Amino acid sequence: MGRVVKLGSLTADMVVQAILSPVSTQWWGSSWSFFDAQRHETDGVSYVSAKLSKFNPEGEVIIADMETRQEVIQAEPNLRVASSTFIYIPEVSGIAFTKVYNHIDENHFAARFSDIVEATHLGFFLECHVKLITDLRTFAQKLRSLEKIVKISAAVHPPNPLFGPLWKPLKDYIDARRSEKMVVTEEATKEKPLTTQLPEHVERAAEQTAQSPYVPDEPLPIGDAAILMAADGYGDGTVKGIRDTETIVIKTSETIKNFSVDSDSSIIEAFRIAYEAFKQIEQDRHMEH
Repeated sequence: MGRVVKLGSLTADMVVQAILSPVSTQWWGSSWSFFDAQRHETDGVSYVSAKLSKFNPEGEVIIADMETRQEVIQAEPNLRVASSTFIYIPEVSGIAFTKVYNHIDENHFAARFSDIVEATHLGFFLECHVKLITDLRTFAQKLRSLEKIVKISAAVHPPNPLFGPLWKPLKDYIDARRSEKMVVTEEATKEKPLTTQLPEHVERAAEQTAQSPYVPDEPLPIGDAAILMAADGYGDGTVKGIRDTETIVIKTSETIKNFSVDSDSSIIEAFRIAYEAFKQIEQDRHMEH
């Protein structure tokens, strides 16, 4: 699960247009594009489904020639290598996609999706990014295992339309500055580590329910707020710490929020599960418009 972050002149409608009528892009000898795109509306919510496909423009296949009893190599242009089915829901700026082992992992999907959207619109004063949503419980467990935190860094983008109350002051600051990206880095030494309650903040945020929000006594420090903002799908965050004298690096993108669907599920069934998951995140994290 991720968020589609739109910068510059890019809008949700333009993302939809790019999915429906995309160009192809090249990366490391393979071509990538969207296929089988369709508009849908289910339970009053509009969304788009499609496949992000990796294909070989100069593909070859081996066929058996029954007359000569020889295996023959035959050219097969645009031979598909792998496809990841995805659903884009503009209402929540959300995207849910399937992982294809050894071919399309989370980082591949995010990068190639963004490339195609930008290339379709000629990259004219716009940027598209897919930022993965962090599973806060798993992230909190990893942070809790650190004895010291020596570095916090995050690159965050202004959200649209949702924001989280734990990082609202940071969001308001970014809005007031008219910034499209903010980079935060705090670094210390092993002897004098950072003074931060980030593991506690993340753990308390993970324990929130729709009925029981986490409301800290004071606004979160900028570095902590930026990590939580990234964890909600609006950037990338990294925490470096010490565990048993070993240096450990934990990224928000490594503990991804996900869900399962049956392989024979319809697009409508997959959408309903994905949409419910996005709305549950909103409720549990008390995100607002």
